[in-house]
Amino acid sequence: MGWTIRSILSWSKPYLQSKGIDSPRLDAELLLAHALGIKRIDLYLDMDRPLTDDDLGSYRQYLKRRSCKEPVAYILGEKEFYSRTFHVNSHVLIPRPESELLVEQAISLVPAGEKILEVGVGSGAVIVSILAEREDLEGVGCDVNIETIGIAKNNALLHGVSSRIQFFVGDGLNPLRGQFPLIIMNPPYIALSHADQLQDDVLKYEPHSALFGGNDGLDIIKDIIMNVRKHLRRKGRFIMETGYGQKEAIDDLIRSAQGIRTQAWIKDLSGTYRVVIVENSDG
Repeated sequence: MGWTIRSILSWSKPYLQSKGIDSPRLDAELLLAHALGIKRIDLYLDMDRPLTDDDLGSYRQYLKRRSCKEPVAYILGEKEFYSRTFHVNSHVLIPRPESELLVEQAISLVPAGEKILEVGVGSGAVIVSILAEREDLEGVGCDVNIETIGIAKNNALLHGVSSRIQFFVGDGLNPLRGQFPLIIMNPPYIALSHADQLQDDVLKYEPHSALFGGNDGLDIIKDIIMNVRKHLRRKGRFIMETGYGQKEAIDDLIRSAQGIRTQAWIKDLSGTYRVVIVENSDG
């Protein structure tokens, strides 16, 4: 008897469990749906569908990659974020639900008709989501990695905002000229000393330059906080994602910088202080 959707999923769950995969059934369903070119829900509408040799060949390749801990998002080449699907690959950090807080805060805070900036644009998921939600806005996105910029451009085109956004290669705030009413950033904030606490999916596959911020996780954050004011308009805001347990250190950095103040901290669903809103207090 040949393989069906039902039988291959039943076999795949214990196989992935034996490889240390945390969500074996979900991952198997996502990979199988991708191999068959259908939606995940369609698997349940035709569980007894026989699988061809080509179906099985594609699925087994995906399953092998996942058994080596490669993230599902990289295998599929996409990840959902803020109710939209974004292209991703190993050049960019996989968008996390926590980063949706950046989108929510930006949408509510930026005045109408303005141009905003994202530093370290990655896949473009954050700034593209903001522009897709706010058709009155324009954007600028920079990143140190030219391959990353290419992915962000593709996502801007995918979601119909490419005419309202400019991308350029640049390291942090250094190459910037001009001032903005809103700057957004999800910097590398994981301490190198915490690397052994990361799952293999993250440590082995996601770009370390987008993950680690030096020994204490604050190297890039320190530089940004000390220099962000000169790129903010009067009463402009800087919204930044941060790591677990960094609130006190970041508040100290903001107090030591001139002309900015902490306006608010936003907690994520786990109760962690995740996003800080900084205001240009001059003038």
